[in-house]
Amino acid sequence: MKKVTIITVENQQEGLAAAKYLLYKKVDDQTLLLLSGGSTPKDLYETIAQEKKLTAKAVGMVDERKDRSNYKMIMSTGLLDYLKNLKIKFYPMISASYYDRDIHKLIGSSKNKAAVMGIGADGHTAGLPAGTQISNLKSQNYVIDINNFPGEFRKRVTLTFRALLKMDLLIVLAFGENKKEALEKMFDPSADSGQEAIEEIPARFYLRPDIAPKTLLITDQKI
Repeated sequence: MKKVTIITVENQQEGLAAAKYLLYKKVDDQTLLLLSGGSTPKDLYETIAQEKKLTAKAVGMVDERKDRSNYKMIMSTGLLDYLKNLKIKFYPMISASYYDRDIHKLIGSSKNKAAVMGIGADGHTAGLPAGTQISNLKSQNYVIDINNFPGEFRKRVTLTFRALLKMDLLIVLAFGENKKEALEKMFDPSADSGQEAIEEIPARFYLRPDIAPKTLLITDQKI
């Protein structure tokens, strides 16, 4: 059984450089590229915008908060201006229903699909919280609303696991001591790979036999 490929780095800066290299190597003008929000990938997006080497068929988002802070973060990096200059369309997550329609079309029409992902300190990934209801995991949609996310930003829009299943490459970023416990739970050998285990710690999705070969985990934590 193939396992997740783990790239161990000294620090976040080195990890983001590795992620950049992978994106330049794997993403081309036939690729749909989906980007996670949060603070971790901001420097990555800024570097890509400055170096002006990346191309893609289209670019979209993995998750969003209802205050649109992830969109604002991506916009602040200069990446959207760079994509606009190349006439590469960017798809913001305005609502679950509209984005679900867009993502269905993009996934169906794109030869390659790649996503930059993250793992939260509690083991969540995308906008799917740890302990999310099984109905969310079983959703037939590619995009759903989450209205009870733990913490400050309770209302979110996120890709589902059904959408992530369609990806050909998942680059997962996890840096800092606050991710150590989440990674330990993710790789807990006593946890099975069934639905309840993924419900408890959504990052375990990347360990599924059909997902692991497509997953590259870049981290500065020892696993």
